[in-house]
Amino acid sequence: MLLIVAPEDKYISNLVNKFEYTKKNALDGINLYSCNYNEHQFLIATTGYGKVNVTNTLRYLCDNYDVKVIAQIGTAGSISDSNDIFSAIVFSSAIQFDVDFSPNGYSPGVIPNIPKGIYSTNKDLRECMQRSCQICGVNYSNDLIASGDMFVCNNSLANSIRREYNAGAVDVESGVVGQFAFQNKIAYVGVKVVSNFAYNNALRQYNLYEDEAILTSEKIANKFIKNYYD
Repeated sequence: MLLIVAPEDKYISNLVNKFEYTKKNALDGINLYSCNYNEHQFLIATTGYGKVNVTNTLRYLCDNYDVKVIAQIGTAGSISDSNDIFSAIVFSSAIQFDVDFSPNGYSPGVIPNIPKGIYSTNKDLRECMQRSCQICGVNYSNDLIASGDMFVCNNSLANSIRREYNAGAVDVESGVVGQFAFQNKIAYVGVKVVSNFAYNNALRQYNLYEDEAILTSEKIANKFIKNYYD
């Protein structure tokens, strides 16, 4: 079963209304919708914010539904001049930039006893998402995305993440979704639409452009769902 996830309901409300759906009971604070397209059933859900909330939600959904594919949607902050506002990041992989056990001899992003810290998306799903962007007329890149439990709005931090990981954008949940998918052997893909640059004026840009970026993300996700099943 295909599972579409985003942090909160504002990222999925228009998407859900494109399909026949039933709202399902789930964890407190989580919205879960069982949707149908051409007799195919799939799920759209919110995860909340923070590593624990995201992991708890994904664990609940995988324990209660036969989830085979996770597709993540939403917005991101660009840290690359080539990723402009309203362009899409169909990310090649994800990493958690706020994980650092390098003093213990681990590479940045690697958690002890886990063999990798960069979590790659599925090639076939990524190509499907890229076609969806093309159909929507949205420019996209295939950069690595770096995530952490914070809203990045600082020149020094943004530049540091860019240098350390060669990432194209930052968000708050892609790394942990990628880790969950890797550890549970679930195919994974993601698209994030740039709502701001992650520098000192990030919050002002985010407030100005978030709504349109969300709508663009939902349009791409709508096309992805149809491309995935057609």
